[in-house]
Order: sequence, then structure tokens, then C-alpha cells
Amino acid sequence: MTDPVPGRLIEAAPGAFVLRFPLPPSLPIPLYVASPDGVRLVTWVLAGLEAGAGEGPVGLLALDADDGALGDGLTLATHFRDLAIRPERSVADALGAAERSLLARALLSAGASGLVPLGRLFGLVEAAVAALPVAEDAPDLADEAGGWTLGGTAIPHGLLFRTRAGWGCARVVEAHLRFGRHPRQRLTLEPLWGAAPEGRPERSFALHAHGFTALTVGAS
Repeated sequence: MTDPVPGRLIEAAPGAFVLRFPLPPSLPIPLYVASPDGVRLVTWVLAGLEAGAGEGPVGLLALDADDGALGDGLTLATHFRDLAIRPERSVADALGAAERSLLARALLSAGASGLVPLGRLFGLVEAAVAALPVAEDAPDLADEAGGWTLGGTAIPHGLLFRTRAGWGCARVVEAHLRFGRHPRQRLTLEPLWGAAPEGRPERSFALHAHGFTALTVGAS
């Protein structure tokens, strides 16, 4: 293992962190946190890889951690070799706008196990999520009698949404498909954090195992 690299540790909420660190020339791909116990890698992203990036490439790790587990740093298992990181506490401003945008996309694509951590980390990426574009042919989420329905046949594992009450997230526990020329799904949802999934949403995202879709808003 090489000497530890310095990092900046940003606490979004108790137990939820983003660790920013300079990438070695080998550009290691994060796999999992090898040590200490009590620290889980939620998702990761590499930033600053484009030509002319000011600081050079950096890695961003979204972490779930028990109290005090990160006091002495961590060892990250990568595809190349284990990487020791010794972070210092930092402020949220350590993340630039481009890094927040990349991190937002990674968190929305983190899978079902990332739904709850997303809530604790959301304050760091809220503006970046709100700025994500919606494709003209995107499916729609509508408020109909009995709950929300989603256009299309691709069943998400979760929904991220903003209503008048604010942002919220819910797990999709059941979807009843109605086939036809314009297939739709009636969703049964388990609220996880934030606003309740009710009323007409202002913004919404269908979250899938390996990506997400920004949705249009259907008529009530």
C-alpha cells in the first residue's frame, strides 16, 4: 500500500459524508471500504478528468459511517491496489458545482440500497438535482384517483419527487401495469423520507438499478 493521500471529509448529516480526495495517476476505481468497520460505500464518482480541469482528477466517495468510525481515515479497496486516505474535516463549499452535479447523478443511480442515504446526503446535491433536464419524450408521473401513476413499462425501485411540501423519496413496493397503446403503472409506494407522495408533484425522478429518469408531470 502506498502512503496515505490527504482528503476532505464533508459531513452532510450525522452518519452521512462525502470524502473528496486527489486521484493517483493509476486512476483507481473504488470497490468498497476495506477498513474501518462501520463505514459503507454508498456510491462514488470521478471528477476533474476533462482537459484543463483546475485541480486535476479527484474522487468523491459517498459514505455511510457509524459515529467516530472515520476518525483515523479509511482504506479504500480499488481495482488496482488498496488506497489509504487520511481526511480532514471540511465545509460543503469544498465541492464545486460540477462535482455536485456528478455526485447528484451518482446518488440517483445508486440502487435500492442508496434510497435512505440519499435523504441524508440530499442537502449537498439538492440544487444540482433540481437543475437536471427533462427529456421531451420522458414518461410522466400523474396524480390520479387512488394515487400516483407512471407512464411506460419500466418499473423503478424508487421515486424522488418534490411537491408543495418539499422533496421526498419513496420505495416502489408494487406496480400494477395497464397495457395498451399508452401503458401506465399504478404505483404502491412506501415513504422513506421527506414529503409524503401525495398531490401533484412539481418535479419527479424514477430511480432504477443503473440510472434514473427525470419525469414530466402529468395532468391531475
